Amino acid sequence: MSRIDLFMRSGLRLSHLRLILTLEELRSVTRAAAYLNVSQPAVSKTLSGLEAGLEVKLFHRTAQGMEPTEHGECLVRYARDIFGRMSNARDEMIDISEGRVSRISLGVLPLASVALIPRFIVRLEAEAAAVTVSVREGAMADLLPDVRAGELDLLVGIVPDNLGPELSSEMLYEDHVVAAVRQAHPLTARRQIDWRMLADYPVVLPPEGSFTRGAIDAHLLAHGVDIARLRVESVSVATNTGVLQLSDSIGFFSSEVARYYAAHGMLAVLPLNTRNLAIRVGLTWMTGRRKNATQQLVHRLFRETRDSMLPDMEAFARKGRH
Repeated sequence: MSRIDLFMRSGLRLSHLRLILTLEELRSVTRAAAYLNVSQPAVSKTLSGLEAGLEVKLFHRTAQGMEPTEHGECLVRYARDIFGRMSNARDEMIDISEGRVSRISLGVLPLASVALIPRFIVRLEAEAAAVTVSVREGAMADLLPDVRAGELDLLVGIVPDNLGPELSSEMLYEDHVVAAVRQAHPLTARRQIDWRMLADYPVVLPPEGSFTRGAIDAHLLAHGVDIARLRVESVSVATNTGVLQLSDSIGFFSSEVARYYAAHGMLAVLPLNTRNLAIRVGLTWMTGRRKNATQQLVHRLFRETRDSMLPDMEAFARKGRH
């Protein structure tokens, strides 16, 4: 039996895992000690004992702080999973004690917040009034780590390629990015619109590094649109819509979001070909997580919600092509 196997079986404690998670996040023995309410020597002693027990180095001290080694990154990844599962067990036991059937926590990207999620919640309330639903809206970079940590059951939004073996996904539908403006925008009065006309106006874009931003930038560049002068970068649908209503800016939204605001007289979609700006919208969750009755219900209702939305989505797409 290897030293690692022996120590994992008999020597590893939850306090060890909590410590390495704290060190990985704070990158400092001093800050970790303050956060855990223990002395700095106690943190150093525990880490040294853990490394000695495993006979591997878990962290390097660098000018930027404590950096996990390859062994350290491995242990951190599984420690997150362990504490995430414990958090789920705690919440479910509380629900049982308080007489609730179950709960579901959703991380939601803005593109799903105005149409898919409200319709889903209405269906869920009709079938399972005892389910508690927690919804947290944010960017993919902020929500995906919480899915991995078990703090969120599902991420609802863009389904990226190459998620990794620890995550599973289900695509619900394909959407597209469209260009939208206020209804009285100068471009809405033109009979024909060319992509190069967008260069004359400020633009509102997703932040750099987001899953849609790179595709939008490439599309604009391919059509000779220079956006270096004036731009706002924001993930907030409410902020972006407000900016468009008060200015001549041009914003980029998922067609579902744009269709919602256009139907309420707040935006107009520019008749530009954006079929190459496709978005795969769906669900993402931790691989191997057992689906209880509530989670199975949630997946089914998301599919039914998608089915109810498709006719209007297809009609809107046809209208945009004519």
